[in-house]
Amino acid sequence: MINSRDSYRKLFKNSPAPMYIYDDETFEFIEVNDAALRQYGYTREEFLSMSAVELRPAEDVASFRAANIGVPDNYYDFGRWRHLRKNLEPFYVQIYAFSSELEGRKAAIVMAVDIDQKVKVEKQLAEKNAEIAAVLESIADGFYALNSKWEITYFNKTAERVLCCKREDVIGKNIWDYFPRSREGRFYEEYQRAMTEKVAVQFEECYSPLEVWGAIRVYPSQDGISVYFVDITEQKKIQEKIYDNEQNLSAIINTTDDSIWSIDRDFRFISTNAAFRDRLRTKFGMQEGSLVRADFDKEMFKEWAVYYQIAFTGEAFKTVRSFETAKGKAYEEISFNPIRNKNQEVVGISCFARDITAQYLHIQKIETQNALLRKIAWTQSHELRLPVANILGLSKLVDTKNWGDLANQELLQLMIKSVDQLDQVIKKITGYTSDPGSTS
Repeated sequence: MINSRDSYRKLFKNSPAPMYIYDDETFEFIEVNDAALRQYGYTREEFLSMSAVELRPAEDVASFRAANIGVPDNYYDFGRWRHLRKNLEPFYVQIYAFSSELEGRKAAIVMAVDIDQKVKVEKQLAEKNAEIAAVLESIADGFYALNSKWEITYFNKTAERVLCCKREDVIGKNIWDYFPRSREGRFYEEYQRAMTEKVAVQFEECYSPLEVWGAIRVYPSQDGISVYFVDITEQKKIQEKIYDNEQNLSAIINTTDDSIWSIDRDFRFISTNAAFRDRLRTKFGMQEGSLVRADFDKEMFKEWAVYYQIAFTGEAFKTVRSFETAKGKAYEEISFNPIRNKNQEVVGISCFARDITAQYLHIQKIETQNALLRKIAWTQSHELRLPVANILGLSKLVDTKNWGDLANQELLQLMIKSVDQLDQVIKKITGYTSDPGSTS
């Protein structure tokens, strides 16, 4: 209760907070201070001719009347309300009021603090937070935020999906308690570094309970860290498969003595196997990575350039070349195969060189033997058969019946028979050499 009217008026009038008093039943204003007049834009006479209802938008009047039922007799925070200035501009105020009795009238004594700027800032902040949340919910990256106590303060939909949990279950929880095995690997170490050193970190790690690989970026914030991650589990599986395939391919191409290599259109090596690298070390004393066009002598490069240019036209082919070694002349068979991109353009050449010296020399030996056999056959069929044929011809001119000595007649007949048999053998040998497939 206010006992001293003069003390009350002085305190009320000079208060820096906008204050007014209205009748608890009619809502007509009884008193107003200067701060309230400045806030609402009315003169004293104008304000006291109004009711408290007129300070509010029409749609808020019903709520105002309901709030005036049972107003307590000590200051009470009635929360935020929209009021109208004289020019009908709406603004927000924080209302504190209590019920009292003034000059025999039941009245409400109100302090209305202008919080319009604060509300606008909060609204803008809320809109901005909503925009950020919309972005965080729409991105393909998983995202969550942690405060300085390691409590999860935000968790987006992608994080829910990848980590198989609901945000309502994790918000407010300590990440190391909710995901206890996340202390394994690099998670704790990198998060701690971002939190304490205020530096951004980036790493890849697997969360073993879910067998999920993530490419993780961590950024320090004012009161914690923000974590973005991309599920790279499938990429990791593909990488592992590629690695396994590369290891298998490496095992295959590096356990052969054949030289295998590939080049691009600038004659730079794309890949090589161990046998080819050994070949380079033996011939040039260097690795393939440091070998350039100038390392080849002019004639050697000219020879190989011809092969490469043919393959660059799109033709796959093989050739046999010879070269000198410490042990003598050697031979190798080289295949050239064009490498094409997805547009079927030739972008390189793969080459396979196989030492065929033993086979080549064996074939040469066989060909030499065959030539010798053909020469023997020719000798048999021409030089040896000619005298045999002469003998056979002459034997037909001999009249054995006029030979007096029967023993001599028999001897001559046996000789003619033997010559005839020799002629048949020569014919058979000639047949073998002219037809190697014949065995009869």
